[in-house]
Amino acid sequence: MEEERQTLELDPECAYMINPGSVGQPRDGDPRAAYVLYNTEEHFVIFYRISYDVRKAQEKIRRAGLPPILADRLATGR
Repeated sequence: MEEERQTLELDPECAYMINPGSVGQPRDGDPRAAYVLYNTEEHFVIFYRISYDVRKAQEKIRRAGLPPILADRLATGR
């Protein structure tokens, strides 16, 4: 699987709101799963993107009887 990561150092004196997106519905045009790991001791976050089997996820959504748009948007990340 293709994985991409980006590290962001944080200032321990500042407050942050970190939103990595989501697994399956990122809404930013990148269909890969998005998540973040936060290191509380060293004050940094690592943002990750990783590919997953979109077609299989789409099939499961359709079989569950959920709205088709939920399956369709997985391919575009929108």
